[in-house]
Amino acid sequence: MGTSGDEDDADLLAALPADVAAFEAFYDRYLERVTAAAARRCSSAEDVADVVAQTFVRLLGAARRYDPAKGDPGAFVFGITANVARDLQRRRARHRALVARLSGRDLLDDDDIGRIDAAIDASRTAAQMSDALAAVPAGEAAMVRLVAGGRTPGQAAAELGISPGAGWTRLSRARTRLRARLIHPEEER
Repeated sequence: MGTSGDEDDADLLAALPADVAAFEAFYDRYLERVTAAAARRCSSAEDVADVVAQTFVRLLGAARRYDPAKGDPGAFVFGITANVARDLQRRRARHRALVARLSGRDLLDDDDIGRIDAAIDASRTAAQMSDALAAVPAGEAAMVRLVAGGRTPGQAAAELGISPGAGWTRLSRARTRLRARLIHPEEER
């Protein structure tokens, strides 16, 4: 479609995005009004420029959805402008909330430091415990692993197919061996 200057806005909008000349004419007709609408909704010149640019980019994708029966092209374009400005405001609000949430994580209180120290100590002890557990007889080690995994001694015994009394005995022996191994790791047992 060529732009002769007498085409109405609806015809120009219908020609988008395929007709570059139609886009240029539509852009020239609406640039100042879209800029003014964006300026009412934005707090900085950079935001206004972003909203104006995004409005015309979105217009290229949305032009085929324009229905002249639902309103004039101006209302369609200003609706896009309002949506772009709202999206920008929401994105900025999410960013501010994220920054506020993350900035509070810079400070650690004594409880946090205590938990972190405990986690470090536990990770150091885990290797020693693994070595000590490897030296315990298999039946006793299985009992310890099940109880450490959250089962009661009776449940662990049932799972291993032994009586509860035998389970308690294995657990007691394993604890004694582990304690001795962890207190005196250099001694072979």
